[in-house]
Amino acid sequence: MDFEEFVIIASRALRHDLINALFVVQAHIEFLKDDISPEKFNVIMAQTEKVFSIMEVWKELEEFGESSSWQELKTLLLRVRTQMNAPHLEINTQDVKVNTNGLFQFVFRNLIDNSMRHGGKPDIAMSVSTRIEDSNLIIIYEDNGIGIPASNKSRIFAQGFGNHTGLGMFFARQIIELMGGTIVENGAPGRGARFEIKLPKDAYRVSNCDL
Repeated sequence: MDFEEFVIIASRALRHDLINALFVVQAHIEFLKDDISPEKFNVIMAQTEKVFSIMEVWKELEEFGESSSWQELKTLLLRVRTQMNAPHLEINTQDVKVNTNGLFQFVFRNLIDNSMRHGGKPDIAMSVSTRIEDSNLIIIYEDNGIGIPASNKSRIFAQGFGNHTGLGMFFARQIIELMGGTIVENGAPGRGARFEIKLPKDAYRVSNCDL
């Protein structure tokens, strides 16, 4: 067993024990419900549910953390669209491959989840497109929701920011940076969110290239 295998096994064991402990805590809170004010009870339960959501993010990161390989971007996005049940996601990408592991899926799963959760529309439309610029691959993710307020644009990638786990966009940026790239949000508030992911030339190839 090498160090990476040990870390994965240890991570799964710790997450499993934490979830079991949370179920015990949640059961005791329910038992004491009549002795706690409704306001305090709701706050405690909301925080407990947030921790469960963080555990789900933890699980996703474990599952997607295999070794890197060259993957068709369009195939990866089609897989994510199916997994997220997001039929309104339009995919207009060039035939390129990206050198990544499953964690790259986490980035798009999080973007889609944020659009559906915070976009302000039940049938929000989303799209992913690409272009090559100065030897970089530019991946553009957009939706037609309410957008991100200007006051939040510099904070959305900060750990703990947001109303859900506060980790999704923080991890998304870390994943992109590990690939040597960058991610920025440059949408117009009130007209939708728009994220630009820039990957360097060694992180992608056109599909007909000899890999």
